[in-house]
Amino acid sequence: MSIFKTAQEGEVKTSQISKEGCRVTLSVEAAPSLITTAFQNAAIQVQSRAQMQGFRAGKVPLDLVKQNFAGHIKERALDLAVKSAINAALAQSKVDAVAMPTLTKADFNTFNDGQPFTFEMAVDVAPEFDVTGYKGIEITKKTDTATEQDVTDNLNRVLDANARLESAQDGATIDDTCYAVVHYSGKRNGTDDYKLSADSELIDMSAPQTMPGLAEGLKGLKKGDVKDIETKEGEDTLSFHVTVDDIKYKKVPALDDNFAKDMGFETLDQLKAKVKENLDNEAKRASERDEITQIENALVKANNFDLPQSLVEEYTESSLHNFVHSMTQLDPHKLTAEQHKMFEERIRPSVEKDLRIGYMIHAIAKKENLQATEADWQAELDKSLAESKQKSEEKKIKTFFAERKDQIIATLTERKVFDFLKKEAKYK
Repeated sequence: MSIFKTAQEGEVKTSQISKEGCRVTLSVEAAPSLITTAFQNAAIQVQSRAQMQGFRAGKVPLDLVKQNFAGHIKERALDLAVKSAINAALAQSKVDAVAMPTLTKADFNTFNDGQPFTFEMAVDVAPEFDVTGYKGIEITKKTDTATEQDVTDNLNRVLDANARLESAQDGATIDDTCYAVVHYSGKRNGTDDYKLSADSELIDMSAPQTMPGLAEGLKGLKKGDVKDIETKEGEDTLSFHVTVDDIKYKKVPALDDNFAKDMGFETLDQLKAKVKENLDNEAKRASERDEITQIENALVKANNFDLPQSLVEEYTESSLHNFVHSMTQLDPHKLTAEQHKMFEERIRPSVEKDLRIGYMIHAIAKKENLQATEADWQAELDKSLAESKQKSEEKKIKTFFAERKDQIIATLTERKVFDFLKKEAKYK
């Protein structure tokens, strides 16, 4: 439904001045009768809010309102007239606007009651193109099952995640394979520095260290040993007084039936089977996502057409705000011009690609008669209801499907299109 009020037939004349890409420029002339109607409606609207001494709010006589609030009435009439004329112009020119039109040329000094008013407006429309290259897309099929090595690697990660630290036997010395538990106090250039001190710090001797030289100086020490370690950090001299509290080694559980029972399975074979099933599902989903990506890239490569820049700007700004808000500590509303430009340049290509793909999917659906129907929507609803495990969820599911019917039908249409493209593709 349009947000603009409709002008009467014959009250607006429209002609197309130019069309560049997805932007159409129209010349619009509003007849005197339309302007007069706008002034009349504006006067009534201003009267409803007007306040003057001696009258209740909204009860000021219309003639006094016209005398004392002429500027407000004209401003309101201009808004009403332009919106009404825009709506009529779009209908006359059969332009399917994808965004709010913008006035590009207008002399507001010529806007007067009983006089015609002419202006120019620019409006972005959907691209016109003939989608090509969507049949016979070459797809390299990735494996959709997990290998035995994948299962082994996954189990090793699970084992490592369930490892525990055990104290070393007496006489053990610190080396690259252990964890050292130490406490120390430190100085920078001979001055105490609390940032160089710690209590019961666990140091992974096999990993890179943030404190330069400290781990290296611990090697060869035993539990209870005390040592002064001196090292350099740039031009600064760092000195540590270190005591070794403990030496620990990581103990990884054995991969056996006992471990499987700890994980909720009866046997190790059951655990391996479940891991294989999960990895197979992940591999299948990854393979399907990769197929979609290859199809999308092929469509983008084969079809080059202009996009409505107003939509590109709108979606880029929206995506920018979402990205900055979720992925950084910055306030999207307080970005500097340089930061805004950096994020915009990073995000715009993916926005343009997604818009382009959306238009192509719509075009293919229309060309191949693949639009989802009411029956498809009902089948999807029935499927969701059948999969629901709780009776209490049925009402929520039905409400969700009813409120988002158009979006769900669009999603089902997209699914049909990609199923069609996969069927027509050439796999290798």
